[in-house]
Amino acid sequence: MSNQARENYYVNLGLTPLQPNDIEKLKLQGNIILGEFIFNTIDEFGVTWVISDIQGWWQHPSAELPDIERGWGDGSYDVQGKYKARTLELVGTFLVPDPSLVEAARDRLIAATNLVYRGAWLKTGNDPIRASFVRLAGDIEINTVNARGRTEFSIPLRAPDPIKYAWNDADPDGYEYVEIPVKNLNLGYPGSGTVTNIGNYGVPCNIEVYGELTGPAEIYNRTTNQLIGVVRSLKGSVSRSIVNKQLEFNSSTLKDVATLTTTTKHNFLVNDSVYVSGVGAPFDGDQLITSVPTDTTFTYNADSSTIRSVSHKALANSVATIETTVPHGFTNNQDITLVGVDSVFDGTYRVTSVPTLNTFTFAKTRIPPRNVVSAVLISNIATLTTSDPHQFILGEAVTVTGIDENFNKTSAIITDIPSPTQFSYAATRTNARSIVTKAMTNDVVTLTTAGSHGFQNNETVNITGVDLSLNGGYVISAITPTTFSYKRVRATQRSVIVSAVSGTTVTLTTSEPHAFLVGEDVTIEGSATLNGTYAITSLPSSTTFTFTKSGLTSINATNVNNVFVRARKRQIKSRQLIGNIATITTTGTHGALVGEQIVISGIDATFNGTYTVTSVPTSNTFTYGKTAANVAAADVTGAFVDLPGTIPSQDVIPEGQATVSGSIPSQGVSGTASVSDTIARTMASGRAIKKNDVQFTPGITGATAVLSADILEINTKDKEVAFNGELEGARGYVDILADFIELTPGINEIEFIDNGNPESTASLRIYYRSGWLA
Repeated sequence: MSNQARENYYVNLGLTPLQPNDIEKLKLQGNIILGEFIFNTIDEFGVTWVISDIQGWWQHPSAELPDIERGWGDGSYDVQGKYKARTLELVGTFLVPDPSLVEAARDRLIAATNLVYRGAWLKTGNDPIRASFVRLAGDIEINTVNARGRTEFSIPLRAPDPIKYAWNDADPDGYEYVEIPVKNLNLGYPGSGTVTNIGNYGVPCNIEVYGELTGPAEIYNRTTNQLIGVVRSLKGSVSRSIVNKQLEFNSSTLKDVATLTTTTKHNFLVNDSVYVSGVGAPFDGDQLITSVPTDTTFTYNADSSTIRSVSHKALANSVATIETTVPHGFTNNQDITLVGVDSVFDGTYRVTSVPTLNTFTFAKTRIPPRNVVSAVLISNIATLTTSDPHQFILGEAVTVTGIDENFNKTSAIITDIPSPTQFSYAATRTNARSIVTKAMTNDVVTLTTAGSHGFQNNETVNITGVDLSLNGGYVISAITPTTFSYKRVRATQRSVIVSAVSGTTVTLTTSEPHAFLVGEDVTIEGSATLNGTYAITSLPSSTTFTFTKSGLTSINATNVNNVFVRARKRQIKSRQLIGNIATITTTGTHGALVGEQIVISGIDATFNGTYTVTSVPTSNTFTYGKTAANVAAADVTGAFVDLPGTIPSQDVIPEGQATVSGSIPSQGVSGTASVSDTIARTMASGRAIKKNDVQFTPGITGATAVLSADILEINTKDKEVAFNGELEGARGYVDILADFIELTPGINEIEFIDNGNPESTASLRIYYRSGWLA
């Protein structure tokens, strides 16, 4: 045949239409699958499923090209477009051997196409299988068209990814994979390989890097000139021999903690996953390391102990009964640990009986009364502290004795247990008491109440109805059951801030002008060496004064704290007696109190003597009763009034009142707290545990712990990186400027090099599916 004839033959043959192959069309090859549902087949019920067309499957997906107009000039900017999601429609028919099977076949079709909340892979063809992940995109139409039950259907679908991928049935996810060892010329590995995309469209891939890698490393697609850099090292698989084992139950975490010892340094880290073998149950298996106490030991949690939830508790006649929510499986003489029940029951006990599948008993005696060492009352809640853990239970009755009426209670209900040595209960304080007598010595006032008052040292008390001198707010400094005392501060009291001694002369400096005079007596308090009463010898300034005291060591001016001085003997300026009332005027403020005893000297027989102050008209005048003829007012010299700070004990008529806060500050106390030795059956929580501890066992042979190699996963489609299954922090393992490799149609030459170690043993595995645009 001549060349021209040959050309004519093939041209005419190519232009001749193919005749439909009806026999081929009728073959049911089962080659269209939606999820698990197979079309083009006869199912187990004898129903024939035929797909006549997959609209939108055979052509390009729709393209989208944005139109960005130019600011000046004709036309638009040339911009890159994208392919939109692929819209598909499965069109077909099912034929039933009997019309009664139509409804069940419809149900199976509807169940298979319930793809709104979930999707499915649509697979077609045989060699290769092509697949797209689809979801339902609209209304399904199912119509029975004849009496024999022939039913036609159309199923609208949407493939978000418009690419059709080759599907490898041998892999559950449809992937092919190629493995490329890192370049290692000593082992004969060139560090390169090929990946063939048999489709007509570039596709992403999933890359795994595992094994020992020093880095930095390069994953390079020479065909597309795309590069990924691995900038951190990866650990390879490590195997260590195990020589010792131990298993202990941790009651706080309710976990069995296994501890293994390796013969050499293991280099394991917390959260590493190791496979343990040869040690025996419960040690063997995949384990997650929880701690690394030393470079040759590591721990992990091992489920071994029997743990049962507690539902009820009871205690009677020194026998405790525990009920569990499910059968516990315990037997007599086993040691059981209770955790989280309460302070009475928690601990380890030996089972004495098993009355039912859900109950067991053990011997238990409650503790004796506990000593109370401190107490506080706030907002009607008393909180007591015991010298030792009390083992009381929330909600049970406690009896408190030996403290005072504020805290002593019979069968008070425990409302809170702040700590093992503290418990709380409701207590309302009677905070107002009647005052029946008063007295003062050395400026310390002592008041007596009608009964036991329950006041506390250092708390503030408010006095009313006693007299003008003693009424007011004060801080209690001393107590007995029916008395309390406080310091009555004088108007003449000043704080001493500097002290100096020169020979027998003492010089004191006050924080403010003192108004003392030479010849007056002052009383000093708060100084171990200067306490006492002294006569003023000089006044260097308005804030300094001197007196004489022998036996002291000379010191330079020194700052002092908490030292006070008050006028004890004050100079009298004038006197007067009218109607049996003597009026004394002092040169400065006297500080005298109504009701206190004073001593007058240096005037004459009419005024001199010991008297009781009846009134204080002004800060430098006071009066007292004196039966004598009237004496006109006149100035005097060399006269003084002595203020010893004494009020003789006397009744308060009518009774006054002392009021304290409803709260009591924390105070050291002495008393006892006790509870019943019986606990009625009560709902409870917590755990009952039969431990399976393994004592430290040395000398193990043939056991190993194998650390899996690190795995770095790179998803080039979603541009995600995972390290050992975790996304957080994994992106730092690859160069942030790296391209995410794509596999172009045809052969892709891939190179894998560890620039940090020419003898690296890492491997690269590439998972991929070839892709078609149409």
